[in-house]
Amino acid sequence: MTNKDRSSVLHWILNNKIKNENGELIEFEDHRFMLDIYADEASVQVIRKASQVGASTMEILKVIHDSRFWGINQIYTLPTGDDVQQFVQSKVNRIININPCMLDGINPKSVDSIEQKQIGKAFTYFKGTFTEREAIMLSSDRNIHDELDKSKPEVVRDYTSRMGYSKIRSQHFFSTPTIPDFGVDKIFEQSDQKYWRFNCPRCQYRQHMEWEKNVDEIRGIYICQNCKKEIIPKEINDGGSWEAKYPGRPISGYWISQLHCPWKTAADLIKEKSDADDDTYFYNFVLGLPYLAADQKIPASLFLRNAVDKEVDNFDEYNVMGIDTGKGTGKGNHAIIGNQKGIFWVGILQDHEGNDRWQQAAELITFFNVRVVVIDGQPYTEEAFLLAKQFPYRVYLSWFKDDPKMLEVIRFFDEKENKDAEFEDEVKVYSSRTRIMDDTISALRRGDIKFAMPSDSPTFKLLITHAQTMYARTVTDKLGQAKREWANTGPNDFWLALIYWHIALRKRLKYEPNK
Repeated sequence: MTNKDRSSVLHWILNNKIKNENGELIEFEDHRFMLDIYADEASVQVIRKASQVGASTMEILKVIHDSRFWGINQIYTLPTGDDVQQFVQSKVNRIININPCMLDGINPKSVDSIEQKQIGKAFTYFKGTFTEREAIMLSSDRNIHDELDKSKPEVVRDYTSRMGYSKIRSQHFFSTPTIPDFGVDKIFEQSDQKYWRFNCPRCQYRQHMEWEKNVDEIRGIYICQNCKKEIIPKEINDGGSWEAKYPGRPISGYWISQLHCPWKTAADLIKEKSDADDDTYFYNFVLGLPYLAADQKIPASLFLRNAVDKEVDNFDEYNVMGIDTGKGTGKGNHAIIGNQKGIFWVGILQDHEGNDRWQQAAELITFFNVRVVVIDGQPYTEEAFLLAKQFPYRVYLSWFKDDPKMLEVIRFFDEKENKDAEFEDEVKVYSSRTRIMDDTISALRRGDIKFAMPSDSPTFKLLITHAQTMYARTVTDKLGQAKREWANTGPNDFWLALIYWHIALRKRLKYEPNK
């Protein structure tokens, strides 16, 4: 085997006339934008992509080539176990079966398994991210994460530990994006950000394709951003090259849109836009761009218009408190205190010598005569229970858990008739995560939650920032049913503290309605 054979997957593909899963010869006349990505040997790579651009086929060929000629162990992940089965059977196995050269000199039985394939001395493991914790006792030199945005982030992170003894430690991430600053988009933003750029054949203006600037939806054509003359898809493909926005960054990143594909005309994409159920599908799957619709996020205006910038009486009203334990930032307990007339205290309780965060919480409860406190039940369950024992039936530990009958949004255990219940059970409260967040947003919209503080208060502004990391998405559960849920792209501790505060207020209003 020559060095060229060992290092070039492109040479191997072209020299052996390798075909894709559909039995079509892999050529690059209409895929010039893929050539450099096939040849890229950067240790960490990310592709933010539209659908149907050939990225999965490319990664399969890289996996097989590098297993056979480089002898490296690899882990290839997809969101679920069902995804793995369908992917391996319909793509991986078909490519291997169509191309006999891939198994030349290799025992065919070694590649029969769905989840594990041995090619030469190297193993490739195909794993899901939602079935238990898949990162078990496997060793890997490279991890490939397909459909990253639909995968379980913590399990994807766990797989990194499986490369602990490797000298290669390579990672490939690729996916259609979902929302900004999450998943594949977040990694792409950290990369050198390569764009497919070309010169206009008429005016020589250098540019990369952008929907608003390069598509004339009235005439149904691509146009130059500068001279506005028509550009045909072949000119984009044949005359382009990858250019990095931030050359020198260690992560090699690419953005692939269907705007780059010569088999797609402007008229094709305009029709896809008009036929799409919503803008999210068009931006994610056609343009390969993240997108967040207005109804998927929490606008800052909900908070700003409820900031009354005046003091409320802290003592004539019964006060309630919400505490999130700050696991997302590690900066301490995030606390919110207020009453029916308004929230007047937002702050972070941090450990100090001789006065830790739990002592500070107790002091605030005493000073403001807080009637109901709802606190995150994890991960500091023991400390939270101690606070509940110090203030019996005023402090409750909260967990997000749907009511099996879907009748109640919030369930306080001390409201149930159970004479044998232990104290630790009676101070628990369960709430439906999606429904209580929706209820809190509705209360903000109605103006039922006021903020008695200046709108430029640093902690109030941080609360807004934390709320804006939240977004609504639709996911499919293990039974294949779609459901809506709230997820976050960054720290959301103060937002959760507000949710717990709202739960506490509803408890207080139920049993002390006249105060």
